[in-house]
Amino acid sequence: MDIKDVVADYANVGGVGVLRPGVAFDDIAGVLGPPVDADYFPNAKKSWPRTFAYGDVRLEVCRCRRIQQVALSTWTDTVNVPNGQQGEMRTIAATLTFADLKEVLASAGTDWKLWELPAVRDQFTVIVGEYPQDVHFTFHVLDPDAPDRATLHNVISKDLEHTCPPDA
Repeated sequence: MDIKDVVADYANVGGVGVLRPGVAFDDIAGVLGPPVDADYFPNAKKSWPRTFAYGDVRLEVCRCRRIQQVALSTWTDTVNVPNGQQGEMRTIAATLTFADLKEVLASAGTDWKLWELPAVRDQFTVIVGEYPQDVHFTFHVLDPDAPDRATLHNVISKDLEHTCPPDA
């Protein structure tokens, strides 16, 4: 497994292995073991939504215990991602260029669109999928004249239309 496999997984299923929006959080522990409480959001302890992590993969979990968002920051040299076995992580190189992502998406036959903000020259986002369930690959641009060399900064998949059942 390398970073290209991870981004291909994100593009195809919206996350890393079983870690994807819409999945019941309680089912994950049976596959990967218990998560770490990540305290990423400034919510009071034990209030919802809450953030948990498996290595560097962060999950936002709703009070109904469904995953709403799966995020992976890739600005570091390496990332730890679940290996698919209980308690096992794999450390992989995190560097991926825009040219690399285009190659991965083309190999998978995956459509994508580019989202750029005119006033922001040091980043752009590639979006795979359709709102409200899509994946955002955000890149850091060092040289605006060489966008293919931009490096992946983070990946976030989310389900923006998630609603809790009334009994949650």
